[in-house]
Amino acid sequence: MRNERLLVGALALIATYAFFCEYLPPFKRVHLWSDISGYHYPLQRYAFQSLKEGRFPLWDSSIYCGITFIGNVNAAFLYPPTWLMYAAVWRLPRIPFKAYEIFTFLHVWFAFLLCYMWLRGRGGKLAGILGAAAFAFTGDMLWQTAHPGVLGAMTWMPLGFWGVDESVERRDWRPLWKVAAASALSFLAGYPAAWIVNCVIFVVYALGSRRHIRAATGVSVALLASVPLFIVQLLPSMEARSMMVLEPKYGHEDYGLGALLRSFFVPNWFDFNPGHATDFEPGGMYLYVGLPALFAIAWAVWRHKGGAYVQPVLGLAVALLLANPPKALVDAVERVPALDYTMMPFNFYSAVAAMAALITAIGLNDFFESRGNGVMPDWALLCSAIALAVWSLGKVWIWHRGGLFATGARATLQTGIALVLLALCLWCSRQTIGRRSSLMVALVLFAVGTDYMVFGSGRWFNAVQGDVDKQQPLYGIGGIDDAGYRAMLENRHYRVVTDDLAGLHPSEYRLFGFATPEGFDPFLPAQYKQAIQHWVPFQTNRVFYTDVQNDSMLQTFGVRYVLVRNGVEHDPVLAANPNFRLIGRKKNIFCHVYEYLHARPPYRWEDDRSGSVEPIAWTPERREFLLRSDRGGRFVVVEQFFPGWRAAVDGHRVEIERWGGAFQAIRLTAGEHRVKFEFRPVSVQLGAAVSILAVAGLLVLVRVDSRLRSKGC
Repeated sequence: MRNERLLVGALALIATYAFFCEYLPPFKRVHLWSDISGYHYPLQRYAFQSLKEGRFPLWDSSIYCGITFIGNVNAAFLYPPTWLMYAAVWRLPRIPFKAYEIFTFLHVWFAFLLCYMWLRGRGGKLAGILGAAAFAFTGDMLWQTAHPGVLGAMTWMPLGFWGVDESVERRDWRPLWKVAAASALSFLAGYPAAWIVNCVIFVVYALGSRRHIRAATGVSVALLASVPLFIVQLLPSMEARSMMVLEPKYGHEDYGLGALLRSFFVPNWFDFNPGHATDFEPGGMYLYVGLPALFAIAWAVWRHKGGAYVQPVLGLAVALLLANPPKALVDAVERVPALDYTMMPFNFYSAVAAMAALITAIGLNDFFESRGNGVMPDWALLCSAIALAVWSLGKVWIWHRGGLFATGARATLQTGIALVLLALCLWCSRQTIGRRSSLMVALVLFAVGTDYMVFGSGRWFNAVQGDVDKQQPLYGIGGIDDAGYRAMLENRHYRVVTDDLAGLHPSEYRLFGFATPEGFDPFLPAQYKQAIQHWVPFQTNRVFYTDVQNDSMLQTFGVRYVLVRNGVEHDPVLAANPNFRLIGRKKNIFCHVYEYLHARPPYRWEDDRSGSVEPIAWTPERREFLLRSDRGGRFVVVEQFFPGWRAAVDGHRVEIERWGGAFQAIRLTAGEHRVKFEFRPVSVQLGAAVSILAVAGLLVLVRVDSRLRSKGC
């Protein structure tokens, strides 16, 4: 079995590379976009650069005048595979986006491998391979390549199912370590809403097993036992959540039954061709389950063996109900704020994909075990093989020429033709033996892989033209004059804003080590939002534009530089304003850098007459100052007031007061003082101690379970 897994893993890795070849060297022509490039990658760059500088990133000073980094679960900083990625590129000056893409694609590969090992316990090799393909290369998995946290949680789902099956089969609780590990890794992957999906479907899957209540109870205990494994992330995240603006997330979706069926069964009913607008056809998600799943469903209906499918059908029913909740269910969830502010309906489609994979494996295994006595004639074998090969190569040709496939009813017809051709070849492979059967199996795998690839890779929902790494030079900021960049670099303790977002996006400042009072993050603190609304309204739930004509706002937040795109409406306004001066070239540059001439640093005496300030240490987690004053007073640091910040004056702890509703201040007596502000949350230290002990216990349990399994217990 071990050699089989190694072989399947190696071949699956090759297939995964072929699947995503247009993203990868030497063919790279597209890249992943949306959240992974605009939000998650800057977080990874920030964390990696912090480690390279010898710092453990706890605080993110780059946006919103500082927010917790360690408490931002979306950063997935404590997710073990993230550290493997860092180790792989450690010798590079920065982490390339291409490395993050490879990290994402390796999750797809590992999801396939875990799913195969789970399904292999339910049937034969080919059924397991095709079932794993129906999970790892399914529509929802490929849709979520733009959302690493969701993809990560989905990857570990088969590990939990595998543990449930082993526990039921052996009548032993020890294999449930897999459920605990899957739960912990799913949470650490960075998206708690997806973790909730895994927890729910694990319990439902156990209820559908032959041990029902006993199995579900064991799984529930394993899920509770998993909490200490990830409490190192949970505690700081709970602190961050206690400060953030909470928004209800669970509600009724717009996906009707017809739209769902078309999304699951027809790969391009909704137009997912490259170049299509990204805001069209409500309900048009890419959820395609693939030809193997369609065949298995048809076979299950034909055979009328409902008992074999109770477990996946129960899982499907619950997942679809939670993904498309009726009003009564929405009302019930609203009464539990922890769920209402976290759980999201469409994440439950990942559970649908897992149950579709199980149906695929069960159905195909039953199909291959139902082999008749007849033998396929050579002409039927040859014709079926040629027809499927030509059809598949034709799809590859269309994909290579731009991927403009038929939509709507024509897409349904073409899916039907492909399904018939696949069914004929599956029939031929079942009714033949030896080399001919192996060739038919190889052709089936090629056709299935082709079907998943051409409709799931390089589509508008997960690919755009270009290369992110080429857009970002090793030095400076693309499109900004070097003089402006050097000025910001030399004064990086001041803040930068983008005028009406006509330039760099606020989250992109993380890439270059700069800070801005603006931002884009779900962990936006409520106190900060209230402080900002004193000056300007929020344009969205997370985005506001700094009023660059308001001296009070600019000085309060320590803004010294304003970036504005060359030629937009506000560019000549700033050029004519005597409070600003242009740094660098005026022409032949994408984005101008203006210096605000009356800037105040984001640290100061509340009363400017109180004394002088000299910064002597400046990192996101630690700020030190030398202060001199003849009269004393309040010293203000325009960094968010947050649990975990500590202040010391001449080595003695002092209390931090809230200033301006969202920032920090301390009181000082007259004289010379050395002041230190440091972010060291107790939650991280406590959580790390508990998680280390929990991981040690898990490793002992894994060892014991492995020995028992090797003895056949």
